[in-house]
Amino acid sequence: MKTIIWSLFILILAVWTGMTLLTVHLVDWIAQSFGATLPNDLGAVLNTIPVPPLLELWIDAAWIQSIHAGLVAFIEALTQTVPYFASAIDWLSPLIWAIWALGAIALLILTIVGHWLVGSLLTPSRTNQRSEAS
Repeated sequence: MKTIIWSLFILILAVWTGMTLLTVHLVDWIAQSFGATLPNDLGAVLNTIPVPPLLELWIDAAWIQSIHAGLVAFIEALTQTVPYFASAIDWLSPLIWAIWALGAIALLILTIVGHWLVGSLLTPSRTNQRSEAS
């Protein structure tokens, strides 16, 4: 059971890391494409820029487009809310990695708690079997 818990931890962490890496790559791509000045209609402009070739090889185009659309909506909303966001877009990648770290720590804590609970549940049954055998 402990092996299953740790295997799930590794699987979920790998997916979490992959999604974070993809998101950071797309944010960096947006930042390199526009620099510190974002256009007024970011969604229309981003649709004209091709997806980086590295991403096309490994990831389904529909998946990239859905992440792309989510990022565009997020950046447009943030730009309207906070006017100085365009100059701070370089901070978005470290912020995404900080969120990844918080998620990874939370996942690790849940895994350790699960490992401990499975261990504590198995211990009393072994003790009961030994006392009954005597």
